[in-house]
Amino acid sequence: MNKLMIAAIAAAASLAAPAMAQGLSGYRAAMERAAAAFQAEDWAALDAALSNAQISAPGSLYVYRNRILAKMLNGEPEEALALVEKAADQGLTLNLAGHPAFDDLKALPAYEAIAAKMEANSAALGAPSSIREFGDTDLLPEAIAYDRKGALYIGSVRSGAILRAGKKDDELTLISHASGGVFDIEIRGDRLWAAVNNQLAYEKAGAEDAFASVMAFNAKSGAPVREVRVAEPDAMLGDLEVAKDGTVYASDSITPRIFRMAPDGETLDVFSGDPRFANPQGIALDEKAGKLYMADYLAGLFVIDTATGDVTQLRNDADAWIGGIDGLYLYGAGLIGIQNGSTPQRIVYMGLNDDRTAITSFITMHRSLNGWNEPTHGAVAGKEFRYIATSNWPSYGDNGAVKDEPALQPLRIMTLPLESK
Repeated sequence: MNKLMIAAIAAAASLAAPAMAQGLSGYRAAMERAAAAFQAEDWAALDAALSNAQISAPGSLYVYRNRILAKMLNGEPEEALALVEKAADQGLTLNLAGHPAFDDLKALPAYEAIAAKMEANSAALGAPSSIREFGDTDLLPEAIAYDRKGALYIGSVRSGAILRAGKKDDELTLISHASGGVFDIEIRGDRLWAAVNNQLAYEKAGAEDAFASVMAFNAKSGAPVREVRVAEPDAMLGDLEVAKDGTVYASDSITPRIFRMAPDGETLDVFSGDPRFANPQGIALDEKAGKLYMADYLAGLFVIDTATGDVTQLRNDADAWIGGIDGLYLYGAGLIGIQNGSTPQRIVYMGLNDDRTAITSFITMHRSLNGWNEPTHGAVAGKEFRYIATSNWPSYGDNGAVKDEPALQPLRIMTLPLESK
């Protein structure tokens, strides 16, 4: 999501996946126009097309960065500077290289101060109060949960392993294997629930037809209890939430939608497929208020009424950059987000207004810490937020093979102390 290379704009139409066309047809059409305009060197048309694409995908740094380029190519340096300055004010950094027009931008007198602000934005921020480290480097750990006794559970995308470590254990113990890579886990009572996909970097990807499923295990023994698969192949379950009564919600990042499964249900049914969705990621359930929050990597933040299915896009009254959020967690009067699709990567707190319709404040709590290799998911444990700091996703290629760089890191759990919210 955050590989903003200029060469990619020529292939913009192919980057808009078929599933995205269902949810954001305006985005796909705009990106097709942008690709044609770039090839034709019609800079005014390129600028207009990218501006329209940003309306549908306000969280896309790819679009934002290329809007800056389009402004320069169209002879609007002041407008380009204004976009760069806004990104800097939102705590971002931008890779402005790869085209002579960016060199012209950097030569403008006002750019130096903005560049200094972006450099400051890239500095590490915050310090975890504790770090728990395990020697496992080959898990590709995406899923994390804690039980009532404080035992840690980890799910592996790479192998499908589910592992557990007691509060004082130095090693993880294998308790079960899922039928595919484990992308999220949730513990409710004596059940451990898992979002499972046999795709991406799963070590057996391609050995059988692609599928996505929700599995339930006995949390103590690890014995599988049941598995319910999505009926069609075009699905990738990235996150799940389980209500007290056993209702399961799961986000699908390929065909943008939210599934719901009734307690003891046998099917994953589409609960919401709002046309504004593009790439659903983390979800956070507020049972008391009857709301399900969802972070869309490209489109921003949404809240879904669990009784009616009505969808509201949260207003961004804080004028913050809220794209690229992976894990999402309810805490106090707001939401914790793991923003690994922004530059820099960061963990943020977003305060909400009283009726939960708008983001009113935005605080960066951790940013670019030494020891990170793409944080992804976490869990609120009392007054702490504990998260996977080394998912190791950047160490895997598009084909799922391990790359030479960056090197695989041991599983590292970092802890962020939380204030009362």
